[in-house]
Amino acid sequence: MSKVCVVGARNVPDFIGGIETVCAKLYPELKNIVPEYDFTLFTRVKPKSKAEENFAGLKLKYIPTIDISGLETTFHTLLSILYARLFIHPKIMHLHGIGPAFFAPLSRLFGFKTVVTHHAVDYQRPKWGGVGRAFLVKGERNACRYSHRVICVSQAIKDDLDVRFARNAERYVTIRNGGSLDFHQHVDSPEIMHTFGLSRGKYILAVGRLEQTKAYHELISAYQRIEQPKYKLVICGVGIHAEQYVKDLTASASENIIFVGFQNGERLKTLYANTALFIHTSHMEGFCLVVSEALSAKVPIALTDIPPHREFKLPEACIFPVGDIEAIETILRQDDFSEYQSLEAFEHQCQNTWLVCAEKHKALYHGLV
Repeated sequence: MSKVCVVGARNVPDFIGGIETVCAKLYPELKNIVPEYDFTLFTRVKPKSKAEENFAGLKLKYIPTIDISGLETTFHTLLSILYARLFIHPKIMHLHGIGPAFFAPLSRLFGFKTVVTHHAVDYQRPKWGGVGRAFLVKGERNACRYSHRVICVSQAIKDDLDVRFARNAERYVTIRNGGSLDFHQHVDSPEIMHTFGLSRGKYILAVGRLEQTKAYHELISAYQRIEQPKYKLVICGVGIHAEQYVKDLTASASENIIFVGFQNGERLKTLYANTALFIHTSHMEGFCLVVSEALSAKVPIALTDIPPHREFKLPEACIFPVGDIEAIETILRQDDFSEYQSLEAFEHQCQNTWLVCAEKHKALYHGLV
């Protein structure tokens, strides 16, 4: 049996974060199609019971770390790789994110086939100081130089690596995240609609982690320019190590600006399925899971003009300039959002399932072992 260790997620399932969502969706699919693989996901959230040490056929191994932003992931990755070397002896070490990728040389030194998934150019996020940014820059370089394969979650990331780290370009491969939600058996949750005073088609939805690069402050500023808004604005998500930004955002909460916190499962699907418009004002992404989820719901969508958003094949009418509050306001003022729907984009997303993503990972793993 081939052993695979996975590092990068805080925990699975039902934990907010792109890497957490990817791991919760991808690895159960992989386990189903390659049952001969033994997966261990290293987590840094302590389980409350024995039942939380397994998930969908995967082993969850808790490794304690330091609860300090910027050091949490660093120490957890180092200890996880050391634990894997001493007690598990995997054939493949899969590191998610350019932070954990800092330790790609150590993983390779231990004899592991080392795979790094490059989720985003995280050092461009304004929350990082000089030391943190330098660490992430080095992590990206280590991924490209020392890993056996670098999985890019969007073609935009691969194109960037091909230019900046051309020497090892044969190691880079694009495997876009799945991101599709299954709405075939979905039944709306009346509880969430009632709790937040929402009605079908009477609100605009934004989903994602509450942090500065998502530019919720710009969305709220544009919305507040409208004296008598026809739609409520619903923001779904929480902040992680962004306390002041979240505090500033939630200070604008009102009858029409509603923060619903972290939602998942049928409650999240309900929010997607009943919105008049999904809008994403982000300044940077690697691959945007919430956009793919919204496409699964087949709702109107408006996005900032960044390369990963272009890969969803939405028409030009759905794209607006980054940071353009007036453009956002113009969109929010409209009575009808039908021009922001695209059958081609919906169909394109339907073909990009988590099973397809898992099959591509299977082929990559087999090529290594």
